[in-house]
Formats: sequence, structure tokens, C-alpha cells
Amino acid sequence: MRSSLIASSCAAAALFALSIAPISLASPTSEADAPTPSTQASSPTQTETPAPEASPSTSVPSSDGSTTASGDTPTGESIPNGEDRSATDDNVSLSPEEQIRQRWQDMGAENGVLGTATSGLVPLRDGAFIQFFRGGQIYWTAKFGAHASRGGIHSAYSAQKWENGPLGFPTSDEEIQSIGGISGALQTYENGQIRWNSKGGAHPIWGKILTRYEIAESEGRSLGWPTANEMKDAANGGVYQHFTGGSIYFHSRTGAHRVTGGIRGLWEGQGWERGHMGYPTGEETTTAGGGVYQTFQGGTAYWHPRTGTYYVHDAMLGAYGRAGYEWGRYGYPLSNETPSANGGVYQIFQGGTAYWHPGSDSYFVHDAIMGTYGFYNWERGELGYPSSDETPSANGGVYQIFQGGTTYWSPRSGSHAVPLDLLAEYGNHGYERGHLGYPTSEPYWDGNRHKQNFEHGVLEKTNDFNVTWAGQPNNYFCGPTSGWMILNAIGAHHSAQGTPLSINAVASREYMNTVGYGYTSFHDRRFEYGMNRWLGRDAYTTIHTPSVEQVRDSVKSSFSKGLPTAVDAQERRGGPHYNGHPNSTFSHIMVVTSYDPNTDSMRIADPGVHYLWNGEEQFWYHLPSFTQNFLQTEVERDGREHIGIYSAR
Repeated sequence: MRSSLIASSCAAAALFALSIAPISLASPTSEADAPTPSTQASSPTQTETPAPEASPSTSVPSSDGSTTASGDTPTGESIPNGEDRSATDDNVSLSPEEQIRQRWQDMGAENGVLGTATSGLVPLRDGAFIQFFRGGQIYWTAKFGAHASRGGIHSAYSAQKWENGPLGFPTSDEEIQSIGGISGALQTYENGQIRWNSKGGAHPIWGKILTRYEIAESEGRSLGWPTANEMKDAANGGVYQHFTGGSIYFHSRTGAHRVTGGIRGLWEGQGWERGHMGYPTGEETTTAGGGVYQTFQGGTAYWHPRTGTYYVHDAMLGAYGRAGYEWGRYGYPLSNETPSANGGVYQIFQGGTAYWHPGSDSYFVHDAIMGTYGFYNWERGELGYPSSDETPSANGGVYQIFQGGTTYWSPRSGSHAVPLDLLAEYGNHGYERGHLGYPTSEPYWDGNRHKQNFEHGVLEKTNDFNVTWAGQPNNYFCGPTSGWMILNAIGAHHSAQGTPLSINAVASREYMNTVGYGYTSFHDRRFEYGMNRWLGRDAYTTIHTPSVEQVRDSVKSSFSKGLPTAVDAQERRGGPHYNGHPNSTFSHIMVVTSYDPNTDSMRIADPGVHYLWNGEEQFWYHLPSFTQNFLQTEVERDGREHIGIYSAR
């Protein structure tokens, strides 16, 4: 029986071949109108891969990272669903012609989607064959048997140079699938697959991206249908591919990882793999309270249904890790990093706020101490940035160190800050463990005395720098002379470079460059530059035409920071003058040595008296009036800035 079956089948195949032999190898006339594939003798001229997109397309992922898609079904093509005729035990004895004919018949023969034949068998590489039909082709290989190629999937296959491209020969027929409510079709090949749907068309998937895609499917976390081919324009030699439910990015140093949902949206906003976050280094992982996180080269992204999606990196991530990440007291982030004063940043979390500035680590501020910190205007105020974490102390209290002082809390006294000018004396009494105990008030002014109440006493400090007056040696050395008065008062008798203190040294080109300009240039911030270089740190900043509030804040905070404010005032001919100054237009640098909050007045050391005019070495002036008359009304002389203050940072 087996012999007679073979003989009859061969006869039928011969008749079929005769009926189609006169037809030339014209391009198929299917809906896709795909080009003719190559034979062993030639290869197609199409480019190997489609041109990459200029930038990744956006999608709207679900908040929980799952795939979501609309439910349209494919249109424009009918998807074949015939019986698979691979090289099985049942048909291996059939010739290639017989297996191709059988596949054609299973698909409806001349009345099916393939229609009538337009060629006989055409040999391909490695002993394979192809036969052309009006609606597509059928490939045959000894290993995989006969499989049809048609429509949109065949068009995508042709763009990859058919069997001679990266996909190789087909290993299955099309299979109808539905993913996320969207219908489409899948066909597999030696080295990948092509997926088609009516919304996004047909796109191949292969390599590491296909491996990650299949893993996601096996985990029930399907990415849906591809919306583009694999793109090779990713940063540093990586590749990526977009799907209806997210993207997969691959780099040899990080591997292939899916990015979906809110985390993908955040990543897009950060510049994808070219941004600070770089490539993903892990998969999205479920964590505390129904949230998720995903690691990237530059940090970690977090999502939670109540907080949204945010990114934690660098020093912030270190502080967050010390506190137990999202499982710890600070919970999930509520913001990304935000730039702030003096080059620093802050980031808000459920349980507190983390701060960082150059030259420091990152520290959290929270609960009662956060309230006190806010009272002082956060990092922009007198306290500056935190310099430590909150630390437990005596009698159930805590303290936290800041640039401008230390904040204390105890159950009995509440939270209060001790500024630098009082902190040193507080330390002489043993801080909170000494006989004074914890602070019970914020610092306050009593005349020119700075005071603060404690559980068992009061601390006070006279608000005066005790500056030794010096007179300028010529008519343009007011800047170096004022700088000398400040440096002498704070004990900076040698520069950070080892230069002995003198007015001429401060005036040199290495510092204020007054000798080069013929004056100390406000426009070029030479007073600021010279003082910072002498001190070896970023101690002073320059404020042009300051407000009354800026001057008052600078003067008041200068006593806690230990660095007097200097004013670069400008007088104008016919306007107000002070301390015996002549009726002319000029700029003049002086030092603020004391402050009286009761009269809102400041005492100023004037280096120009005796040499240039008769007046007092140090004189008092109402702060708002001085600001409005001499620090805000600038006489335009050469298009440059001339007036303002030099304030401690």
C-alpha cells in the first residue's frame, strides 16, 4: 500500500508541474505585492534593515506596568489558518513538490488565498525550494517542511532579504493571535519571528530583544505587538524596539530589559538612554505597598499608585539606601531632584526631604526639625544645607547639624535652631547634655545682643565684629583696605597660598587686582574673588543693587557666619552723602561691623576718612535709607555694574 501511494502522488505532482511550467517568474500579485525573493544565483537589492526612527515613539503605559491596548481586529487581509505541514513523520517521505502542493491544497488550492501557481519549483540555498503563486510563496526546507509566505508578513520578510537575511527560512505558517484585544498574526523563522497587526503593520523581532520578549510573554507580562523594527541608533551601540505595551532596550554591558508604564514615561522625559538614567540594568520589580522599581545605569526609578513615578540617583540614592529605600521611614519619592541655592538640590519623599550640595553628602530632614528648617526658609535661609543626619541625644531628644547652626528637638522643649555665633558658647557649656539643656526659643535680638533661651539659662552674644579700623593708603584702595579689616578681624593673617596679610597683598593681581584696574572692579566681582581666594573657600558672593531685605538678611546672618558684609556704595553729585564725603559721584567700599535691630541701623567702618575727608572711622546709618540712597540708585558711567554688597554665603 505504501509503494502504490507514493507512485500515485508522484504522478499527480508531475501533472501539477506541467500545468504551471509556462508561467514566468513575475512578482506576486498579492495584496502586499512583495518583490520576488532571491535564488541561489542572486540576492535582492533591498536594504538590509529599515531606516531607524529619529526618536522613540511615545505610548501611554498603565500605571502598574501591565500591557494595555485597544481592541480593534485586523482588516484588509484574511489570515490563513491551515494545518501545519512541517517535516513530520507523516510527510517526510513526500518530495518537496508533494509537500508544497499539499500545503497549497490545505490553504484552499486555486480558490484559496494563494491562488494559482506562477512558477514551478525554484531551487534555493542549502537544498531548499520555493514556488510562487499569485497570492504569495511557499518555501520548503528538509528540516522545517513547507510553509507559506504572503501578505504583510511577506513584505516585512522581503525587506530583510528573505531567507538570505537575518531571519533565515520560515519554520511555521502564519498563526492568528490576539494580544491585548488586538488581532494579528505571527510567523516564526530560523532566527526570529515576524508579527503583524492591522494597526502597526508587520515587524520582525530577533536576537536578545526576542529572548526578552518571549520571557515577558511566558511571565504573563506581554508587551503586545511591535510598532517598529529594531532600531540601531541607540546610544553607545545599543538597540531598541517599541511595542504597543512598552519597549525593550539592549546593550552589551547591560543586557536586554523591558521598560513600560509610568517608568517608561519618566525615562522618556529624562532623554531615554541618552539621558542621565542611561540604559535599564534590571527588570521592573514589585516592592513595598504595591509599588515597583527599576534600576538604570544612573539610578533607580520608582512608581507607586499614590505617589507617581520619580527617579532617585547619585548622592540622593545613597542617603535613601542608608534609610532602607522605599521600605524605610521615608517611603517613596514625591518629586525628582530639584535645583536649589548655591548649586545644591533637594528631593521630596513621603517621610521627609533629602538635600545635597557640592562638597557634601546627601541628608534627610523630617518631622519637627523640618518645621524649624522651614521657619528659617529651608536651604536658602540662615541654616543653609544639612551637614548630618538626625542624631539621637540626651533625654530622648535629637539634633541635626546644618551649615549655619544646629537644630535640636526634645519632647519637653520642641524644636529650635542654635546659630553659629551662639553655638560655640553653647558648646562651652556642654551643648544639650550640659547644664543649659535644650533650647526653648529661637534666637532673638536685645539691642545689639544676640540671645537665646534654654531650659536652664540664657545665652547672649554682642552683635559686633570688633573690627580694627584701617585707612586706605591712596584714593582707590578702599576695596583692599576693607578686605584687610575683615581678614584681620577673623584671624586670616595668611592666605590659603601662604601670603602674609597686608593691604598691598590683598590689592595684588593674585587677589583683588586693584593695582591692575586702578579700582576694585564690582563688575568683575574682584572683591568676592580676592576674598575667596585668600580664604581658600567659596565664602563670599556678590549681590548687585540689593533689596532692603537682602541687605538686612546679609548683615544679620553675617554674625552667625563669622564673615562681615561689605558694601560697595555709590554717591552721586547733588545727591545725599554721608560721613563727611564730598559732593561728587564715586563708588566706595566699606565694612559693616555691627547691627542694632531696635533702630534697624548698621555701623560701618569707613577706610577713606583722614586720608580723603574728615569723618568718623566707624559711623551708624539707618539700614533701609542707606540701601535706598547708596546701594540701589546706580549712576550709569560705562555700562558696567558699580554698586551692591559682598555677602557671606
